Amino acid sequence: MRVFLNKNSLTSIAGGLWCVIGLFLIFRGFGLYQLAGQEQHSTQIAVILSVISAVLIGLVKGRFVLSKTARKNRDRIHGLEDPVRIHQIFAKPYYFLIPMMMGLGVLLRSYNEYLGGYVVVAAIYCGIGMALIISSRTYWARESTAPGPDNS
Repeated sequence: MRVFLNKNSLTSIAGGLWCVIGLFLIFRGFGLYQLAGQEQHSTQIAVILSVISAVLIGLVKGRFVLSKTARKNRDRIHGLEDPVRIHQIFAKPYYFLIPMMMGLGVLLRSYNEYLGGYVVVAAIYCGIGMALIISSRTYWARESTAPGPDNS
């Protein structure tokens, strides 16, 4: 069975997917913070500094890096011929990149001691999660159709 969608639906699904994955990464990151305290006896100040770093990195990465990626993907979707299919939600290279990023996450968790412990890996997870959530807004933003200033 083939499911056909319109471009706006596919764009909304893409934004929702980024948001859900971002929430998952933040949830997973908080689990790693718990492990940092329980298993590696991380101090409260180390966890607090790690959370602050994650928030700052997530805000910057979401606003200036992943928003550009989301904008390109949104524009690519709007350039497709209607009707669109769910597998067109991302460009083909992303289907190779996604498993690689998941594998990197497994490696980070497995070798966390070499990176500074769970407190560092949790910051990475939470920062990327926050960046995904912030940049997911791009999928729902209205394009500015107002003309720019006339410099003639």
